[in-house]
Amino acid sequence: MMRSVYRFFSYFGLMSIMASLVYGFRYDSNAAWSGYLFNIALYGTWAAVHLAMTRPWFKQAAYGSRAGAPIERQVFIGVTVITWLMVLWYHRPLPGGSFALAGPVRFAAIVGFLWAVFAFFEGVPFAAIDGLLGVPGTAMSHSHGAETPLLTEGRYASVRHPQYQAVILAGLCSLLIHANVAQVLWCVMIGGTFILFIPIEEAQLSAARGDAYAAYIQKTPWRLVPGIW
Repeated sequence: MMRSVYRFFSYFGLMSIMASLVYGFRYDSNAAWSGYLFNIALYGTWAAVHLAMTRPWFKQAAYGSRAGAPIERQVFIGVTVITWLMVLWYHRPLPGGSFALAGPVRFAAIVGFLWAVFAFFEGVPFAAIDGLLGVPGTAMSHSHGAETPLLTEGRYASVRHPQYQAVILAGLCSLLIHANVAQVLWCVMIGGTFILFIPIEEAQLSAARGDAYAAYIQKTPWRLVPGIW
């Protein structure tokens, strides 16, 4: 029973990030401008907690030798989901400009958004998603340590962070679905967080995987955009 509850909760949380982009963030041309500072501080607090929980020093202090174990992933997912849902609940509407885009443009953007969702989960079976989310009774996946295989094939052979690439594409499409400054701010914050986290994540992977990850970087030099970065 608890496994099913946690599985539903963690999947709901994972999809809530994508869902928030297509649903749209609060916009009101008559809202108070102080909402910008509030929302930036609110998201910054969430991002800081999220980042701290991924750091080796936090894992060592909180879990010791259990770092990389399912309980660590489960706590991380639980805290991340609950705090993200709080961000969505408490963020304030923002004033500013907006654009009325033609229906076909918005429809194409929705198609692009759905493509980004498919790209995020491309080639990933439910068992691997269970492992990513730390569902009890499943093998861990997508961790820094040697307890999980290093992904280097498929879309990982063209860029090293294809899932982040998909999230950023989804954010860009959402700007056409909700063409207002509130959506722009949130997409910049969310996309910026993923981009800024890449060097941190790669440093952890290099420390944990050593020569194996160095060889992968040599084979796949691009992080997000082939030929650019």
